[in-house]
Amino acid sequence: MKVTYIYHSGVMIELKTCVLLFDYWKGEVEFPVGKPRYIFISHAHHDHYNPAVFDMDATVIADSAIAHPGYARLHSVNPGDELQFDGLEISVFGSTDEGVSFLVDVEGKRLFHAGDLNYWHWKDESTMDEIKDAKDRFEGILATLPEGQTDLAMFPVDARIGSDFFLGAMQYIVKFKPANFLPIHFTAHPGRVDEFARAVETKTHVLRADLGISIFEI
Repeated sequence: MKVTYIYHSGVMIELKTCVLLFDYWKGEVEFPVGKPRYIFISHAHHDHYNPAVFDMDATVIADSAIAHPGYARLHSVNPGDELQFDGLEISVFGSTDEGVSFLVDVEGKRLFHAGDLNYWHWKDESTMDEIKDAKDRFEGILATLPEGQTDLAMFPVDARIGSDFFLGAMQYIVKFKPANFLPIHFTAHPGRVDEFARAVETKTHVLRADLGISIFEI
């Protein structure tokens, strides 16, 4: 499985029979020739969605808030939806921000892309009630995810949150024990990802991407 971190939350995954692209915003995309393409859009925030994806000759699985009239290969989804086609099993879960998160089973691999699902506690600037609400919402969505190890998790590690910025990622790792973890949504403070990687190095294998294109074989 070839994993290409493109930019921000954009990730391309090449498997034996197909290619998956998650939350493409910007950056160079080179699709392998001859493999069907499946593009996932968690929500319509500009840093997770570029309308150009509808020109990429792909099947698109997108949060229902994203419309593209006349595009026959668009699957609009909401939390709780499940889709099965072309060897993909797609389960759609909620988010603590806009849109959805995706769990994809394909070729014996389980992949999770969180979109903007995270523990957005902002504890340095929030009230205790706001922090509790953020925690309850995050843990409530985690409770809906199925147990069992994930082969690759793509999850926000965003230092803009301030103190304890990777609490959400840590909770996800402890609960679901992903074999590989690719931080996303870190472009505002890329240097802080190393701090996170050191904290979880005994719990998962962190794929440490740079701001540019980063490629991993797992």
